[in-house]
Amino acid sequence: MRKYQQLALVLLSVSCVVILLVYKSENNRLKYVLEVVNIFGRNDAASLIRIDNSSRLHSSPYDFDSPLPAWQRLGEGIYVYSSFWQKNELAAGGTAISIAVGLEHAVVNYKCQVQHGTGDIATGKLHFIRLDHPTGSVRTPNGEVFVVYKLLCKVTRDFGHPTEIIFTDATQSIKRYVPLRVLESRSVQQKMTMTACVDMSDYLELEDEFRVPSAVLQYFLHHQIVGVEDFIVYNSNALNGATTSLLYSHGIKINLLPYNFPFDLADKQQNRLLIEMDCLMRNYNAAKLTFVGAINEYLYPSSRLRVNNAFLKYAWKVSSDVSRFSIASRSVCIDKRKKIFSDNVLYDVDAHVVGVGAEQRPFQVYKPQDYNRTAGTPEFVKTLDVDRSMLFVHRYGGKCSSKTNLHDWTTSVQPDFLQYVTDVGRELNKLIFR
Repeated sequence: MRKYQQLALVLLSVSCVVILLVYKSENNRLKYVLEVVNIFGRNDAASLIRIDNSSRLHSSPYDFDSPLPAWQRLGEGIYVYSSFWQKNELAAGGTAISIAVGLEHAVVNYKCQVQHGTGDIATGKLHFIRLDHPTGSVRTPNGEVFVVYKLLCKVTRDFGHPTEIIFTDATQSIKRYVPLRVLESRSVQQKMTMTACVDMSDYLELEDEFRVPSAVLQYFLHHQIVGVEDFIVYNSNALNGATTSLLYSHGIKINLLPYNFPFDLADKQQNRLLIEMDCLMRNYNAAKLTFVGAINEYLYPSSRLRVNNAFLKYAWKVSSDVSRFSIASRSVCIDKRKKIFSDNVLYDVDAHVVGVGAEQRPFQVYKPQDYNRTAGTPEFVKTLDVDRSMLFVHRYGGKCSSKTNLHDWTTSVQPDFLQYVTDVGRELNKLIFR
């Protein structure tokens, strides 16, 4: 009898130890969840979005950075950045669309072929579209003019999955291989609502306030909170490993692309046209809306970019021939005593008439699929202006102490819109300075 009592006592002791270990394990898991979600004193919905982003960070179906683009030489004075395969809908074959740039005197004289994963090669016919820059001729510091092209290689046969476009110099028979990104067909339900293409080609020329890791994090977190779902960063060299890790740790989905532009530019803003072209092709059939912005340009919708947002309702209502929306912007000066940029309330009324750099450039949101149907040529693109009551942009820069004609932008914003901006700022403060 005594043996059975001792055995029962041993079993009870073992059971207690097992239960204690299970309890400790579950308690640690709960503490981890509470640290991430931070239920007490944090916006639950926004935190859960970041958890979801973290879980999908390395399993996104869109894979914007594959294959990686890079400026590579095709021939004398001609360079290509990226190429995309667009299959014909009702016939065999398709078109390989390449984004290229060349000096004005360079001759576009190439043959083209499309190589497939099976090893088969389809010979195509090369056409090109010459795109004029909105600000006129694009020049290097020594006065050379260069031209932006879309190179179109049309083929009429299918051999499976295309992998590369082959350019052959017609005079020297030198072959150049450029990887193809296939534009896959997706339903409307499968597309993201909005993505952002971040132009960091002139990142090192920005003010110091925008280059510190906390400022970079603030930009991405702000746009994530308002509803931007994915980011494509042009000029991967602008973000060091520590900053990239910081973004990943906050659940930011970023795709880093190199941007080794082959020419020196007198005005770095002239890169924007080329980045827009790649961004819109890369987002074709992946996002309903996208925009190209610099790290100091903040988009402010009247509410989170979801079904009931006023701008989205407006964008879905307009006809499909409208592929671009022009967004009103303000040039907001910086008070270094403010922790986050949205706390700055003074803007320069005269900035829009300065006529230089970013102040002259409009901020635009695109419908990528509709835009690319027009071949991306400005004369065929229809643009609508968006009222400030739905959406506006703030370009931050310059010290307020150096400005004279300053006004408080909060006095011209509807109370509910202003409250949303305040809520976003409060969430940013909690995330960055916790």
